[in-house]
Amino acid sequence: MHHLLDKHPGVSLRQLGVGDAVVSQRPLAVSTVLGSCVAVTFHCPVSGWGAMFHALMPQCDCVAPAPRDYKYVDDAIRRLARGLLRQGVRRADLICKVFGGANAMFAEQFGVGRRNVLMAFETLESERLRVVASDVGGDRGRKLLFFTHTGEVFVKRLNPQCPLG
Repeated sequence: MHHLLDKHPGVSLRQLGVGDAVVSQRPLAVSTVLGSCVAVTFHCPVSGWGAMFHALMPQCDCVAPAPRDYKYVDDAIRRLARGLLRQGVRRADLICKVFGGANAMFAEQFGVGRRNVLMAFETLESERLRVVASDVGGDRGRKLLFFTHTGEVFVKRLNPQCPLG
């Protein structure tokens, strides 16, 4: 995927871990690795804003105070969408893409990937956000590279023998 960075000279690379998010109006390349976790990208072609999170669990059953990280799919979508709207991005201009949700290798995590994906689509719909692409499910992890300024997302499927996170 490093050859893709060569096509965007001067663009910094940011690694996104579990529970992390990034919001930027500056051109930025964001990379993460997903197993059962879910990432959603947000891009506004009108203003150039882009955002992405990497969430571990489908739903936040938290009471106040709200979590400071982005480890819950539903909470992460709502927080990033509200943040972008506060920056003047119009909801109608936002384009979203959903990734991840592979089957986990461990029995105690069975189904969390599927629940993450379902929660992502449910929350995006309830927030009236448009999904234009997705690559979800299956039994292989994914490595993503997202360009915040163009909205492009490149996906590399990982070897099925690799542990999923």
